[in-house]
Amino acid sequence: MSKPAAVLLAILAWAVFGSWAEARRSSAQKDPPALRPGIEADLAARRCPDLRIDTERFRAFSHDNHLNHADFFTHRRSATLQKEIDAQAKALEDRPVETCARLWERYGTEGTQAVLLARR
Repeated sequence: MSKPAAVLLAILAWAVFGSWAEARRSSAQKDPPALRPGIEADLAARRCPDLRIDTERFRAFSHDNHLNHADFFTHRRSATLQKEIDAQAKALEDRPVETCARLWERYGTEGTQAVLLARR
């Protein structure tokens, strides 16, 4: 085997292993339970015109759950959580009024899950 062919084979093997390892990590990853409410509340604040993040409550929620900005916005999420967030974003596009009302019910001042949102 020539040297270029061996290098190419090594690069290909590395790429295959890396892809497999990433897929396995993503499917096995466990997200903190508080991550989803924080991300959904942020999504509601960005897409629902009459909702905003209640900054003091969101800050307290994050602190109580040992989460920071990176956990919500830059760290990788599990494949399961990403699918759930993508479905929520799609629902906000397809049925914004209904979805915003449901998110307000969950995260508004009388939130059933966590109080993270306020009215504008």
